[in-house]
Amino acid sequence: MTYFLSAIATCITLTLPASAQSALPGEYPYHPFRSPFAYQTAAPSEEFREKYLFGDWLGYRSELAAHGIKPSLLFIVDPFANLMGGLRRGVTNYDLLCLDVLVDTNELLGLAGGQFHVGFAVNFGTSLSRHYVGNSFPIQLADVAGAQPKLTYLSYTQALAENRLSVRLGRVTANSVFGEEFMGSEYFKAMASVAFNLVPLGLFLNAPGAFGYPETTWGARIKFEPVPQFYAMAGGYNGDPAVKEGNQHGLDFSLRGPLFAIGEVGFRWNYGDHATGLPRNIKAGAYYNGGQFDVLSTGGQTRTVHGLYGLYILSDQVVSRWGDSSQNRHLGWYGAFLATPGQHLNSAPYFFDTGLVAYGPVVHRPKDFAAMGLAYGSYAPGFRQTEQSIIPGGMPITTRNFETTVEWTYGCTIRPGLVVQPSVQYLIHPKGTTAIPNALAIGFNLVINF
Repeated sequence: MTYFLSAIATCITLTLPASAQSALPGEYPYHPFRSPFAYQTAAPSEEFREKYLFGDWLGYRSELAAHGIKPSLLFIVDPFANLMGGLRRGVTNYDLLCLDVLVDTNELLGLAGGQFHVGFAVNFGTSLSRHYVGNSFPIQLADVAGAQPKLTYLSYTQALAENRLSVRLGRVTANSVFGEEFMGSEYFKAMASVAFNLVPLGLFLNAPGAFGYPETTWGARIKFEPVPQFYAMAGGYNGDPAVKEGNQHGLDFSLRGPLFAIGEVGFRWNYGDHATGLPRNIKAGAYYNGGQFDVLSTGGQTRTVHGLYGLYILSDQVVSRWGDSSQNRHLGWYGAFLATPGQHLNSAPYFFDTGLVAYGPVVHRPKDFAAMGLAYGSYAPGFRQTEQSIIPGGMPITTRNFETTVEWTYGCTIRPGLVVQPSVQYLIHPKGTTAIPNALAIGFNLVINF
């Protein structure tokens, strides 16, 4: 995956209407597991008031939506402290800010099913993981990119065949804050650690050509959904890691390659608002990262290989429901597993995460949520010998085995569009080594959807 926000930044995004749009990080999902197909309708004023802190913007939001334009502003503030272990104790704040504008071509241009997506974002602050803990699984939700303003999305999406087919192309990512692309689950967005949110971090540990929000690259994605119970999609992207450089501000429009390609199929059970059973998703896919990679061979020598690939599977399941069915209060489980065959080719050949999320755990607070999760990533034998990280005292790390994050979090919905989410994270083997002591980090996400 890749990462998130603060200063004044902007994301001009063509997104789904409030009633259909899937959950943002820290937000109660509209419906479990479903990112509705990309078609546009103007949302009424009441739905804006249910979703955004500033509601309908004194009626201007509804007026803009009637013309196919939907702006919104998302701000994530992440103050966290390292209480023990890691590199040193300390407190930091890292933030992400983005402005989103939906443009529906049906209303604006008379082109049915079309949607433009333009975005800008800015990160600012100090990373607790990089400067105080030393771990590889970022603790703060906003810690997904360097502290520079950048252009994010610049894309067009077209729904065809009565919304059973969707094509997206332009400056895009493999994951998405707004809805889901590949490897997604609404439950991931309940977690604060980047190890879980928005997709399992293992993808970005192994594939330098994979781009995650807010870092984008030229690419195209096609999705086919013949029935609500099944979909298949595939994407191809310019997998040049140099495009991610912060001093380019997202404006490196080159197409140097190599190719990063990914494909996924998904199966759903007990699906839809009127289903009587407990919903369940299973998604499986594979990716290929082209290019040349130096790997460790026998005798401690390096050699060059062409391309690497990985496989993944993830699932989420509603375990039980309670209360008024219209409130969607329930307990859900999620799990994901990523494997990269050929351990000498990949820094983290195995990665998995799992956890539980309870939406509406308290009867008088139906929009709150509580979650716990565990993320684990192993390090390849060759990587253990070649990686030379530095720990306090200037000693290099020459042996790395695994890293684990355990998180407990509670999302308190103060009012629509305003969530305060305390989080406690225990970090085992930061950067995969016992040379850095296990750490305990606490803090909170302040998620504001204006």
